[in-house]
Amino acid sequence: MPRTGFRPAVVLTALFIALGARAAADWPLLLSADFSSGRADGWRASDPSHWRVGREDGSFYYELTAPGAPGRVRAPTSWSVLEGREVSAFVFSGRLRCQADPTNIRRDMDIFFYFMDAEHFAYVHFAASSDEVHNIIGLVDGADRVKINLEPVGTSTARLTGRGWHAFKVMADGSGRIEAFLDDMTAPILTARLPGGRRGLVGVGSFDDTGAFADLRLWGR
Repeated sequence: MPRTGFRPAVVLTALFIALGARAAADWPLLLSADFSSGRADGWRASDPSHWRVGREDGSFYYELTAPGAPGRVRAPTSWSVLEGREVSAFVFSGRLRCQADPTNIRRDMDIFFYFMDAEHFAYVHFAASSDEVHNIIGLVDGADRVKINLEPVGTSTARLTGRGWHAFKVMADGSGRIEAFLDDMTAPILTARLPGGRRGLVGVGSFDDTGAFADLRLWGR
């Protein structure tokens, strides 16, 4: 039988991207933050003294200036979440950059979702290398973080290189499917499944590095 090139996983991914794009248009826009006011109103940080609004070449950004301290469980140490916007299905997009030394292959910037408190959340860990704890989708559920993305250990595409800006997008369809994109908004580099029905806040931060976030937008329900 001739090969047709039909790959169900690819078709499903393409369908989810199309549905996500349509959902973003259909769902209400819950957040559009360019920080041009010079303030980060509505954001709650793990340590407010480590966050500030900066400006560069006429553009504003939300900056994490110092890494956080480890907590009771092994989890990202720095986060800032958007208060009052719990979502189950969402598209969260924007730009991010990591300010750690580019020779550090473990450098990271994180996107948080389904955030309930400092020990209960999921997160996308964008990193410069891929292994069992870097460049993953992780879950912190009252214990040390665990990898939940479907890509085998060490195979996810790691793109957090240099100190320049990267576009990101994280999507959840509400039934449990999660996808994360960096630079290329058409093909996810990380995918995961969680039981449906979860909800919580979204946010930004890092495991143990510094960096910045800009042009944040959240659509959801």
